[in-house]
Amino acid sequence: MAGETVYIELKVGNSNESETLRHLNNLEESSAAADDAEVRKDVSRDRWGSRFEFLLAIIGYTVGIGSIYRFPVKCATNGGGAFLIPFFFFMFLCGGPLYYIEVCIGQYYGKSAGVAFEMCPLFKGLGLLMVMISFNILWYYLTITAWILYYFVNSFYKPLPWSTCGNWWNTNFCKELLIVGDLIPMKNRTDPWYNLTDITRTVSPALEFWRHKVLRVSDGLESMGSIQWHLVIGSFVGWALVVVSLIKGVKSLGKVVYVTAIAPYILLTVLLIQGLTLDGAIDGLVWYITPDWSKLAQTQVWLDAAIQVFFSLGPTYGGVISLASHNHFRQKSIVEVTVCVLLDTFTAFYAGLVVFSCLGFMAKETGVSVDELAKSSDEYLPAFQCTAQSMNREGPGLAFVAYPEALSRMPLPQLWAVLFFLTLITVAFDSTFGMYETVIGTLFDMFPSASKLIKYVILVGVAGLLFLVSLPLSMNGGIYLFQLADWYMAAFALLFGSALEGIVVCWIYGSDRLAHDIEMMTGRKSSVFLRFLWCILMTGTLLVCFIASLFIYEEPNYGDGYVFKPYAIFIGVMLSLLPFVPVVVCMIKGIVQTNGTILQRLSTLLKPSPKWQPFDAKAREMCRTQPYRYENRVIQRIKRNIMGNKDTPWI
Repeated sequence: MAGETVYIELKVGNSNESETLRHLNNLEESSAAADDAEVRKDVSRDRWGSRFEFLLAIIGYTVGIGSIYRFPVKCATNGGGAFLIPFFFFMFLCGGPLYYIEVCIGQYYGKSAGVAFEMCPLFKGLGLLMVMISFNILWYYLTITAWILYYFVNSFYKPLPWSTCGNWWNTNFCKELLIVGDLIPMKNRTDPWYNLTDITRTVSPALEFWRHKVLRVSDGLESMGSIQWHLVIGSFVGWALVVVSLIKGVKSLGKVVYVTAIAPYILLTVLLIQGLTLDGAIDGLVWYITPDWSKLAQTQVWLDAAIQVFFSLGPTYGGVISLASHNHFRQKSIVEVTVCVLLDTFTAFYAGLVVFSCLGFMAKETGVSVDELAKSSDEYLPAFQCTAQSMNREGPGLAFVAYPEALSRMPLPQLWAVLFFLTLITVAFDSTFGMYETVIGTLFDMFPSASKLIKYVILVGVAGLLFLVSLPLSMNGGIYLFQLADWYMAAFALLFGSALEGIVVCWIYGSDRLAHDIEMMTGRKSSVFLRFLWCILMTGTLLVCFIASLFIYEEPNYGDGYVFKPYAIFIGVMLSLLPFVPVVVCMIKGIVQTNGTILQRLSTLLKPSPKWQPFDAKAREMCRTQPYRYENRVIQRIKRNIMGNKDTPWI
């Protein structure tokens, strides 16, 4: 594929297997010494033990903690069931097609995301952008794991520590709700429990446990405070488990995912069955799926849906490419991709059923409707500052405030709390595995001759580095830093990276050449519909979403009225721009190091590098004997990208 001389048009008969694959299977491996060395290098790369292991790995990577705590909150604050429409729209129009592209890139080239964009040397830094996104998110992602582990340990206490007031971390505003009745206006009333008037700040013990026991939160980003060692220990344990799980690469990971990818569905089902038995559960489910159509007229709702798709599905993080790089070359991965995308969509919706069945129960317990629970202001007592809006302000407050509050009101609360946080543990680690594999896999591919000892040092060293740089997140003001990072890193960098990836792969490298690569691997042609989806619908939508995010995305906030100062917003913007640095640096470096006029340099850098070859030896030989040739005329190239040739099927 490195050559650019002639274009070979291959015809397909009635058989599903193309002439390309039949010719490929008849080729002998090259006898050249350089090729032999390259073959040995490729063979030495670990492969999944089976297709099922790969399926479990990408399911575990894709179905992350955001599907459980982030999606329900976004759904609650963006029109309930109406939010499902833009979510499904972006999932199948953008997320799914881009996911399939990344699987094909990883499987074809056989290397991690950081070095996978030799297909277009001018944008070689796009792979490093993905690595930077994963690295940045790993910086704060294991802090969530530390919170989960802390809740998990505390779930064994009786009573649950977030179910009662009177603890050292509680304030005079803490109040356990004991009476079920009508809404009680908070204004101008006296509380007989504390003889206080105008108690507009009455809060639940679950919220105070989260703020004052787990986070021990300060007044703002300006008051970072001191290290909270219980969170440091949780973060250290989390990183230790990640290192142990990846100590033997995909061989050990392939076995771990049998537990971590399957267990969440079993646990979620148990929790849903329990939730459906609770009084008021149906009210919560009805509110969850009932759409507020007026929300669809708000651009922010559509942007939130697009961001949620990429936060949930995980393209542009690099993990999909890195995990797929361990596939066998001729694997027909469209099956795994389809299952994974459908399952991720189902899981987000399914987790919402679990959450809102319990919130419906809590609404019944507090004596208010689910709608009032989701929309009430501080004027009403039973909301206890656990509304959907306040949960959104609290960051991951749904997982750590509202849901624990509901669990504490169930029979056998310790059992359900243990199961819930065990579910979060499994999905959190699954996503971490994929992102961490992206980072260390790139380093391994940059230094392929490194010994096993050196690779172990890299594995442990990078984890240690991430642990150390995440220590500020374990301070009193760490939650503000977390909210800032999560707000910006899950938006601009992902949308920009996705749009750029669509342009580079579908237009510069070309969807026709991508289809040629896929045919070489699977023996099947990519249809006109799929090409049109890649080039026009997917890439165009991604570009529009990124441009829209520059103008309408809201500034972050946290808690009850805390607004980030301009310098904090500046830091957030810089964090979001940090992944773009390698793109610019690699672009400048490539232009400087290439010979010729500026136009000649750009022309060279826009063509695939000689390094861009399939990892399979027979496929490399075929690329030498039948190299791909681009159309010289722009119109013809556009036509070929979208329409293919006369043998290209329509669907």
